[in-house]
Amino acid sequence: MTTTSTRSAASFIALRPGFWRVVHPAGHVLGYIEEARAAGAHQFTARRLVSNTTRLVDVGDFWSFDSARACFA
Repeated sequence: MTTTSTRSAASFIALRPGFWRVVHPAGHVLGYIEEARAAGAHQFTARRLVSNTTRLVDVGDFWSFDSARACFA
């Protein structure tokens, strides 16, 4: 996985291994993607930041990074 990747309008910035911040081109944070490993499988959880708050809402769990980042397209 690269440290920064761009798809559509959002940028995905690696903050640490297995944890990315999703940033809108205007600079505000849209949410986060976190990778978990269990029993040899990778799972990615997408969480969206609620506008004008610091609250995160779970969007879902996915089997690939690409599926998780599609939530922010």
